[in-house]
Amino acid sequence: MKRNRKLTAWVAFTAMGAALVTAAQYLGGLIPDIAVIFGPFSVRQLITGTLVNCVLLVFTARAGLASGAVIGVLSAVLAGLLGISQLVLSPVVAAGNAILCLVYWFLEERMNHISGVIAGAALKCGFLWLTAPLVLSIAGLPEKQAAMLSIMFSWPQFVTALCGGLLAWSVLPRVRRRQRGNI
Repeated sequence: MKRNRKLTAWVAFTAMGAALVTAAQYLGGLIPDIAVIFGPFSVRQLITGTLVNCVLLVFTARAGLASGAVIGVLSAVLAGLLGISQLVLSPVVAAGNAILCLVYWFLEERMNHISGVIAGAALKCGFLWLTAPLVLSIAGLPEKQAAMLSIMFSWPQFVTALCGGLLAWSVLPRVRRRQRGNI
């Protein structure tokens, strides 16, 4: 009985995280592409990436590594289907999201939130920075488009993961207070 209750709670939390990621990506899609911060890094990417990374970290911290990773995979597939990212990059983005969740989960448990966020952001960024251009070149995208996307999957990923971690840091204490006694 207790196991069924835990599984039900996990499924509910993961579904809630998936819904929040979907809302973040949908809302991010409403921001015009012309709002550029630097190069191809736009306000849209900053807001959407920050919210998605925040959801990944909050749900990893509260519902576990599997929940965060599942939400990260769903987020990557959804981004590809909605045209936010190239569909061919969905497996790479899913792996990057899983790396963020795994490193954060491991270090947050053993050290603290900040260590997990910084290390997770750095490894996610490094992974995407190395693999996205390779996948884009194999996919045969036009050189100009591949170059722009390669930049979007480089240092901006570190920035959005750090911002998501900062936002999660402010959200988690409230979530923990509300969640006590519910599971």
